[in-house]
Amino acid sequence: MSNFLQNKTAIVTGGSGTIGKAIAKSLLIAGCNVFITGRNQERLDAAAAELTSDDANHGEVQTFSCDVLNENDVAGLFDVAEKAHGGVDLLINNAGIAVPGATHEMSVKDFDYVMRVNVTGPFICSKAAINKMKARRKGGRIVNIGSLSASSPRPDSAPYSTSKSALLGLSNSLALDCRKDNIAVGIIHPGNVVSTLLSPEEIATRENGEGFIDAETVADCVLAMSSLPYHANILEMTVLPTRQPLVGRG
Repeated sequence: MSNFLQNKTAIVTGGSGTIGKAIAKSLLIAGCNVFITGRNQERLDAAAAELTSDDANHGEVQTFSCDVLNENDVAGLFDVAEKAHGGVDLLINNAGIAVPGATHEMSVKDFDYVMRVNVTGPFICSKAAINKMKARRKGGRIVNIGSLSASSPRPDSAPYSTSKSALLGLSNSLALDCRKDNIAVGIIHPGNVVSTLLSPEEIATRENGEGFIDAETVADCVLAMSSLPYHANILEMTVLPTRQPLVGRG
């Protein structure tokens, strides 16, 4: 792997979660200074303690309590990162939620909340990142964490599937709008990953029938995308367990 990320600064939203921590760790080992953000400071502190205990890390990890739906919070996050390290080079939009349930029983409130966290949140964070990156005139990169659900939804997952489809559309629009400023934008669609979004029963069912990849595999994909120079872009990537059905008829 190249040393392109050495001394770069990255922001990882949802940084205290399973995938977020794995992404942060891979970037730290590559030499990035990483800000992990989320709404729960206690969880962020625990994640930071876990990350800083790894002697393989070459970058610095910091935390910032932030609601990705609050524009003032997000602006404060980017200002703090800029003051600490001179700017932000990489944004990983990883924060996301899911509210399962039958469509005909789903409340509009729940549907709207999933859409806001999974789509509006990345938009707010990306807008802040783009403005900071444009001002520096050094380029940059945004990586959105999508899902196979964007193209292959599961039953009773209308809000989540719709939000991930919308995130794909947002990624493509950002890639188009940002390329003149040397800002690369891509999206990664993970398949099954064990996380707090899944119940123990659902984890057992999927393990028997489809299998899982671990969070570190997703992080490896983020690292591969992020290690490219800004004039090169991986627009879209899909990573899934070999046994997980996505194409074909079985």
